[in-house]
Amino acid sequence: MKKAAQFDPEIYALRPWYHNFDKLGLQTDFGDMAMSRVEQLRRLLLLLSPVKPAGFVEKGEKLSLKTLLKGSPNSHQINQRHKETFLIPFVQQALADLPAEPHCLDLFCADGYYSCWMGKTRPDAHIIGVDLDAQEIERARLAASVLGVGNATFQVQDIWEAVQQPETYDLVMCAGGLYHLTKPRELLAALRPITKGYLVIQSAITLETEATDYFVSPAPGWKHGSRFTHAGLKQWLGELGWEVVQEGRNELTGNPRLCDQGSSYFLCR
Repeated sequence: MKKAAQFDPEIYALRPWYHNFDKLGLQTDFGDMAMSRVEQLRRLLLLLSPVKPAGFVEKGEKLSLKTLLKGSPNSHQINQRHKETFLIPFVQQALADLPAEPHCLDLFCADGYYSCWMGKTRPDAHIIGVDLDAQEIERARLAASVLGVGNATFQVQDIWEAVQQPETYDLVMCAGGLYHLTKPRELLAALRPITKGYLVIQSAITLETEATDYFVSPAPGWKHGSRFTHAGLKQWLGELGWEVVQEGRNELTGNPRLCDQGSSYFLCR
């Protein structure tokens, strides 16, 4: 019989959560819980604001205004089970091959779910999670504290600033954020000199075409972001000197539109 995940009142107070931490022993999914009014207002102001912070990435961009105002749960936990099919094995494969006390960087870390996975899998690792959303970082810090993951730290930071620091990493993870950028290829290039081990990449991709040269930025109907194909992403990686060790793709059933319904995964070095 499966043991019930731990319920924590502080975790409950910070709902809704981006990820379901059940596999790590922590309850963050509280059933058919509507988005809190505070979270609704925060996302609404960000979506409507004509001025965004530099490097702004808003994970709520996939929500329509109608859905946002209705307060329905977002699609992230729906998509999580699809992403984990490849991301968890890729991360575990990379971690198993790293030296003692590896340094890891988790970009677009959101609530720190994969950082906590790394921390539990490799207690000797030093993990930094980066996200521009201060409330997600608050969640990440709380989750790590409750789970006893003391080797992961989290910071509110623009990802472009994070990758321009002089530090190098044995593992860099970039899941869920690449297609939010207007220049995703530039980020892959910036990661090359700071990655001395493995790179784990996940990105939503368009299913409207399989053309390698397809690229639209901003994405059709969106205020920012871009869309590209699996073949195009793989070509960028090769052009930038990344060796693809493993790759995969599937569909994100939580996304209703073909332009972001596909999902690509790469383990590179």
